[in-house]
Amino acid sequence: MTAEQLKQQRMTYNQKLIETDSFFKSFGELDANAYADGAISKKNKELMGLAISVVTRCNECVLYHLETSIKAEATKEELIEAIKIGVIGGGSITYPNARFAIKMIEELLNDK
Repeated sequence: MTAEQLKQQRMTYNQKLIETDSFFKSFGELDANAYADGAISKKNKELMGLAISVVTRCNECVLYHLETSIKAEATKEELIEAIKIGVIGGGSITYPNARFAIKMIEELLNDK
């Protein structure tokens, strides 16, 4: 699937979750508040989220945090450093997720 197809799927099923139970709407609001600018900038929080996503081997999360990091004006170099931190934290088992992240960066930045 392309980044756009994965994003559309995420949005469709996030909406279905919200329609299923108000818990999911509340959780989404909590997440948005946690990643908002504060003592730590939104960009740095999103880069942390990217590293955590690599460690936890969640490709859907990797794509989400790549998108939000780029929207927060993270550079390609910052994205790569966050991925490296995730690999250091998670070990070689996270290489498939790092490869996925690189593929998505190429697609999102049209940098092949």
